[in-house]
Amino acid sequence: MSKFVDVSFQMGFTLGNVVGMFLAQNYEVPNISKKIEEFKRDVEAKKKPPGS
Repeated sequence: MSKFVDVSFQMGFTLGNVVGMFLAQNYEVPNISKKIEEFKRDVEAKKKPPGS
């Protein structure tokens, strides 16, 4: 049973990677790290008082 679980995990992992690569190459997938940095900048800008 353990060997089946290992093979099942590997197949799922491989399929997920292939699908992810296909989507990244063929569709405009946003860059998550850039979105997080933009969000952090927006939060910091809202924390500062308007006069500074």
